[in-house]
Amino acid sequence: MNTAVTNGSPVRRRWNIPWVGQISAREINEYAPTFATEFAVLISQMLVYKLVAHYLGKGGFSEYAVVRRLVSLIAPVPLLGIGVGLPRYIGFSNGSGDESAASRYYGAGICCVIAASVICVVLMNLMRARFAFVFFGSNAYAHFVFPLSAMIIGLCVHTVACGHFRGHLAMNRANLLQFINLAVMPPLVFALIHNDLERILLVLGCLWILIAGAAMVPSVLRIRTIKVLPEAKALLKYGIQRVPGDFTLMALFTLPVTVIAHFEGVQQAGYVAFAISAMSMICAVFQPVGLVLLPKATYMFAEGSHRELRLHVSRLLKMSLLISGSLTLFVYMFAAPLIRLYLGNGYEQVAGMVRLVVIGSLPYSIYLVLRNVIDAFHKNGVTAVILLISLAVFCGAVVTSMFRGLTTPPVVPAFLLALGTMAVASGLECRRIFVNSGER
Repeated sequence: MNTAVTNGSPVRRRWNIPWVGQISAREINEYAPTFATEFAVLISQMLVYKLVAHYLGKGGFSEYAVVRRLVSLIAPVPLLGIGVGLPRYIGFSNGSGDESAASRYYGAGICCVIAASVICVVLMNLMRARFAFVFFGSNAYAHFVFPLSAMIIGLCVHTVACGHFRGHLAMNRANLLQFINLAVMPPLVFALIHNDLERILLVLGCLWILIAGAAMVPSVLRIRTIKVLPEAKALLKYGIQRVPGDFTLMALFTLPVTVIAHFEGVQQAGYVAFAISAMSMICAVFQPVGLVLLPKATYMFAEGSHRELRLHVSRLLKMSLLISGSLTLFVYMFAAPLIRLYLGNGYEQVAGMVRLVVIGSLPYSIYLVLRNVIDAFHKNGVTAVILLISLAVFCGAVVTSMFRGLTTPPVVPAFLLALGTMAVASGLECRRIFVNSGER
């Protein structure tokens, strides 16, 4: 550890990590609380599922699982990509020294998300029977549509509030709001109201709205103009281009299971689905990186600190490869006993599939870090294009193998090839960005 001292007080601390380089105390303070918060959210989700299973049984457990999946599926639609766009544009405005622009982008983000959320939930409730039939498989579940609407609005308001804090690099405020709404409130509500799922979901959605709304009040009062049409157009142009990328990524993680189900049956498809979930859990470690890196990179691009950003991203990338490589090696070596401990005996095939699929953690972790630099630099949806290319590589590999007469297409190798394409394409684009900005 290196420490500079001024008047007997340490002013700078750096830890030297082999291969990675020197990590400053400031960088640790930026990322560590965010990682801790996201870990708390993960633990909370696991706890809630356990509470649901205990209090509401298998039926309630399945209903809650479907509702939570629907919230994750539908919320990106009214958000319109503004969850990424808002911190990006606020960070760029602050980096350019234009605080009034940051305020206007915030007001535009609020207007766009509220309008889209209202339209979305009104349509859902007007067609609640049809909605329930499509997503629940029966009109009998129509009573869940209204509480689901409250949760969607709550999550949208929460995302805008967190985006505002992240854009200003006020990560402690963003993490506190994330911790209260997504880590504390769900298990607390389930513990207090544990016998009526519809009421639980409605109360939880309303609490999200109230808490996130209260967090937004001081900053909303500082908005001095309602003329935000140019900023709204910029946010929508930026955000909507990235929505197809979200669905493309979902398709890439879903298609391997679907193809295997058609060619080898549901049982083998389940093994592949579990293996992809195991890989996703490893890579979930790197999701919080984007919460800090996107606004930070945007700010540094705006102020011209390209060299410092390149070094910062290089350290993050090395750290990610070190962590993902270690976790991948651990899972690869101990897959069999871990699967036996988690699933019991008779799942030896799952261990073999996990060993193969988990290799994808390395390229996917690279993409999860570098996509934030690309989104920070480009207004156009370059990351969506990268994901579309990766999906095309997967589909092309599977279709080509079928034309060559293979009875069972190499789905998992094609999936790994697509992830590799994703990593290479994002790496080349980041290199191009820094070369064009004078960083060689």
